[in-house]
Amino acid sequence: MLNRSTMTMTNPFRPKSRHRHKGRSNAKFWDFAKNFFKRAKEKGIFALRLSLIRDALRAFNWRQSGRDWRNTRRIIQDFNRSITLIADIDALIPSIVDRVKEIFGTDRVILLHAYPDSSVFSLAFSLGYDPEILAGVHLTQRDRLAKWLLTNETALVVEKDQGVMSYLSADEREMLERLDARVCVPMLALNRLTGMMLLSSTQKEWSMGEEDLNLLLMLLTQAGIAFESAYLSQFQRDRMRRLYRAERLATVGQLAASVAHEIRNPMTAIRSTVQYLMREFDDNNPKRELAQGVIAEVDRIDRIVDGLLSLTRRTEFTPNKISLAQLLGQTLLLIRTQAQEQAIEVMWKDPPQETHVMADAAQLKQLVLNLVMNAMQAMPNGGRLQIDLNVSSQALGSPRQKDWAVISIADTGCGIPPETLDMVFDPFFTTKPGGTGLGLSTCYAIAKQHNGDLEISSQENEGTTVNVRLPLAG
Repeated sequence: MLNRSTMTMTNPFRPKSRHRHKGRSNAKFWDFAKNFFKRAKEKGIFALRLSLIRDALRAFNWRQSGRDWRNTRRIIQDFNRSITLIADIDALIPSIVDRVKEIFGTDRVILLHAYPDSSVFSLAFSLGYDPEILAGVHLTQRDRLAKWLLTNETALVVEKDQGVMSYLSADEREMLERLDARVCVPMLALNRLTGMMLLSSTQKEWSMGEEDLNLLLMLLTQAGIAFESAYLSQFQRDRMRRLYRAERLATVGQLAASVAHEIRNPMTAIRSTVQYLMREFDDNNPKRELAQGVIAEVDRIDRIVDGLLSLTRRTEFTPNKISLAQLLGQTLLLIRTQAQEQAIEVMWKDPPQETHVMADAAQLKQLVLNLVMNAMQAMPNGGRLQIDLNVSSQALGSPRQKDWAVISIADTGCGIPPETLDMVFDPFFTTKPGGTGLGLSTCYAIAKQHNGDLEISSQENEGTTVNVRLPLAG
C-alpha cells in the first residue's frame, strides 16, 4: 500500500493542513450560492468576479518566473476578461481552453467538469484528440484521482509523480496513458472539486515547469469559481422561466374557467337551433351546406374552450408504475401508417433495460402522441423522426439531485425561428394554419402534473428536439 508521504504534494498557494476529509456537500454548495448572490447583489456579479481574480493575482509571486511577463500579462488579462464577461458556461469553457493553449503552448487539452448536482466528471471540452480516443472518458468523485486532487489541491505531473500513479486504479492509469496525459490540474471552488484539466502535446519535448504549474493552478481556481457562478446564474434563469410559464398557464386557466360557462351556453343553443333548421333542407339544398359549416365552427369553438379548461382542470389522476418503453411502442403504432404515407422514417429501438415511472398512462400517451404529431406536421415532405429513451441524473428546479427518465423526440423538419422559440408554450400561440395553439401548453401541463418538465431546442430549417423529463419510479 502506498504511504501517505508518497501520496501528498505541497500546494503552492495554501498549506495542505486543512481539508483532509472534504467530500462533496450539497448543503455547503447552496450556502455558498446564497452568500454568492448576496455579495453579487451588493457589488454586481461582474465586479465580484473581478475582485476574486484580483485577489488571486496579488497572491501570485510574479518575480519567481523568467517568463516574458509583458506578453503573459496581456494573455492573463484576456483570460480574466473571459471570466468576467461571459456568463454562458457553454461559451466560457472553450474560451478558457483557448487561453490555456496560448499561454502554455499545449495543443492537447481535455476538460472534465461536474455540475454541483452531479458526482460524475464528464467530458466538457477537448482539443487535439480524435473522438474514438475520447470514448468512455469520465471519472467520479469516488475515483482515486479525484480524491487525490481534492486532498492535495495541486497538479499531478504524470512523469514525475510515479508514486501517485501507482496509487491510482488500473482503469484510471489506462485512461491517462491512452490520452497521453502529462499533467492533471484540479479546478476547485468552495473546497469542492468542480473539474479537472488534462494537458498533453504532440511534441514530445513539451512539459510544464513549477512556475507554469503555479500559474495554471491560479487560473483554473478562478475558472472553477466562474463555472460555479455561471451555473448558478443559468439555474436561476431556468427557474424564473419555469415560474413565469406556470404563471401564464394559471392565468389562462382562470380566464377560461370564468368564461367557459358563458361561452358554452349560447354555443349549445346555436348548435341545437341550426340542427333543428337543417331538417327543412334536403341534401341538394345549398343552405344545408352552410348550416353544416356553422355546426362545424361551433364544434371547433367548443374544442378550444375544452382545451383551455384542460390546462387547469383537475382531471382524475391515477398514477401507476408503467414501462415507458412499452408505452412509447404502443403510441408509435398509432402513427405508423401516417408516417409511411408522409415518407417519414421512424427510428425507435427498445432500450436494453426497463425504465419505469409513476404516471397516468392515458395522459402520458396523450402527451407523447401530441409531440409526435407535431413533429410529423413539421415534415410534410418526409424526413426522419428519432425517439430515444434515456436515464439521467440532475437537479431540476431544486438543489437536490434526482434520477430522471428522458424521452427525446427529434425531427428533421422546418424548425422553429429563435425569436418565437420562447413563445411556443404560450396558449393560443401557433404557426400552423388552423391550429389552436393549445397542444404544447397541454403537454407542458401534463408533464408538470407528473412532477416532470418539458424543454424544446430547435434550429430553423434543421429540426426540433423535445425532451420530456419524468422522475423514475422508486
